[in-house]
Amino acid sequence: MKLNITIEIPKNSNVKYEFDRKTKKISVDRILYGTEVYPHNYGFIEEALDWDGDELDALVIANQSFLPGVSVPVRIIGAMEMIDDNETDTKLISVIDCDPRFKHINNLNDLGEHTLKEIKNFFETYKLLQNKKVVIKGFHDVKWAEKEYLECVELMKQYKNLDKDEFIKKMQKEHPEKYKI
Repeated sequence: MKLNITIEIPKNSNVKYEFDRKTKKISVDRILYGTEVYPHNYGFIEEALDWDGDELDALVIANQSFLPGVSVPVRIIGAMEMIDDNETDTKLISVIDCDPRFKHINNLNDLGEHTLKEIKNFFETYKLLQNKKVVIKGFHDVKWAEKEYLECVELMKQYKNLDKDEFIKKMQKEHPEKYKI
C-alpha cells in the first residue's frame, strides 16, 4: 500500500512536534525528557483518525532525516500496536518509496529483527521519565496495517470535528477492545 506521510519529527530528533488538526500547523509539543531520539522519521496520515483521537501515526524508514511538514511517499510494510497512557496508539511502519535503496523492503521481515527491537525499545522507554506507561502489544503484517488504516479513514470521516477527549470517551465505551492492554 502506497501513501503520503506528513513528517512531524525527523529521525534523530528529541523534539516532539505535534500536528493540530484545527489550525493545520505543526508546533513544538515538548522536548523528550530523556536522552532518547526518534530512531526513524515520524509522521501522520492526515485523512486517518487513530483511536487516540489524533491522526494515525507512521514511522518512515529512510537514510535521510526529513523536515517537519514535508510529505514523503511511502510503502506501508506493517504496524506496531501499542497502548500509550491508556490510549490505543497504532504506528504504521513504512519505507520511503522514491529511493531505490529501499525497493527490496516490502514487509517487516525485510527490515530485520534488530530494527524492530530498536523501534519497540524506543517506544517502551521514551516516556519513562514522564512517568507514563507504554505497552507494546505487538507487530502486525501489511494486511493488518491496511485494515487499520482503512478503519481510521472511516473514523476521520465520522468524527473529525469531535473534541479529542469526547472522541476517546465515546470510543472506549463503544469499542472497549481497542483499549485493552
